[in-house]
Amino acid sequence: MEIFAGLSVCVLVLTALGIAIKTFAVWRRTRGLPELLLGTMLLTATVLGYPLAVASSRIRPTEMWGIHLASQTLFTVGYACLLLFTLRVFRPKVLWAACLAGLTLLALVASTVIYGIELAGESPRRPAEMLGVTLLSSGAIAVAYFWTTLESLRYYRQLRLRLQLGLCESAVANRVLLWGLMSLAAGTAVIVSAGLMLAGFFMTAPVVVMLSLLGLVHAACLFLAFHPPTWYRSWLEQGSVTASGSL
Repeated sequence: MEIFAGLSVCVLVLTALGIAIKTFAVWRRTRGLPELLLGTMLLTATVLGYPLAVASSRIRPTEMWGIHLASQTLFTVGYACLLLFTLRVFRPKVLWAACLAGLTLLALVASTVIYGIELAGESPRRPAEMLGVTLLSSGAIAVAYFWTTLESLRYYRQLRLRLQLGLCESAVANRVLLWGLMSLAAGTAVIVSAGLMLAGFFMTAPVVVMLSLLGLVHAACLFLAFHPPTWYRSWLEQGSVTASGSL
């Protein structure tokens, strides 16, 4: 069971690392804000933050408090970037979206500051032992992911109509769909892990399997969205031709 979970983490981290490197390379040419936000999010939250979160779940804060603080901080930076990415790409200059991103970001920062104060004490507790911090942090991360899911799937519906009219490439529409499915898988994992952590069932075998499978779905969606193999691109093109022919 632990081997399967470890492989899942490795697959997700390596996939995110490859995409982050590719995204930063694009950013060097374009200097675009979305590319910078996306690359930073993948690097901090997934490549660095996720393994540290796994490590901190096995190490008490009294032994290595730095791992706990680093994990919490990296998550805050990463999911702040995801919020700003979603705002910039899907809802620029929309007041309610800016308010949602701002309030969620404040929740992330507040949970990090509160836990940092806890770690500075003599007998710091784990996040799972602090109901308020767990709910605040996990809730904010879930909002970031599920908001991204809703915006991606909404935009995908628009692209499907354009695709039928020949105004959009199938690869573009599919990338948006995969981004939405990735966010859905990741958000589900956050909610499940937080709920079971609070219930005291976090590291049981069924939970490990479920979270590992969600991690693999997360990695698969990222890989197909940013590094689609030849057979996958051919399948998308054939589906696009079929859909156009049926009009």
